[in-house]
Amino acid sequence: MRKLKVKHISLKSLRKKAWKLQSEYIRRRERGVCFTCGDTRDWKEQQAGHYIHKDCLDYHPINIHCQCVACNKWRHGNSGIYAEKLIKLFGEEKVEKLRELANKNRKFTALELEELIEGYQEAIKDLIISGEK
Repeated sequence: MRKLKVKHISLKSLRKKAWKLQSEYIRRRERGVCFTCGDTRDWKEQQAGHYIHKDCLDYHPINIHCQCVACNKWRHGNSGIYAEKLIKLFGEEKVEKLRELANKNRKFTALELEELIEGYQEAIKDLIISGEK
């Protein structure tokens, strides 16, 4: 009887793939409009920027939005305006909970990352089908 080889994917590879798909989804969903300055470009030219840079918040939907290179890289996330817009959009209580989550040391499991990957693959397909390219 022949043994099947099980391919083990490292957590690092899973995180990288989940981030790539999430980044694409967010930039497509927000149609390439920078969350902080409003600069509009093709989604492929924009980035997915964090409000809070912590591993535990890498896949939190409130924490990541489309940003232009200038805001995300050169203005270090443009965090003051980012915070104001988050509060306006989601409310002060949700933003405060996000800040509290940043103090916890949470690691994503392989199963959680695989579920995120599947979810973002489906979400991207849905955006493409609905007319967003």
